[in-house]
Amino acid sequence: MKDIYELIRQKENDLERIEKELDALRIAARLLDDAKDQSVRAAASSVSTSYAPAPTPRPQPTATPTAAATPWASAKQFP
Repeated sequence: MKDIYELIRQKENDLERIEKELDALRIAARLLDDAKDQSVRAAASSVSTSYAPAPTPRPQPTATPTAAATPWASAKQFP
């Protein structure tokens, strides 16, 4: 059987190690969140300053073939 004081020291050491790991994770999360915010802000500013909508193309009027007064005038016309 282990000594109770040794178990307590081991648990305290584990707790201290876990607290350090949590602090490191909190710092990393803040850094990642800041980097994400900065990239979103940079993307938003570049989009707002450099965005120029493309002109909408206007449909061109299609030329309708004129039917000649021939026997083939009633035939289907291909473009």
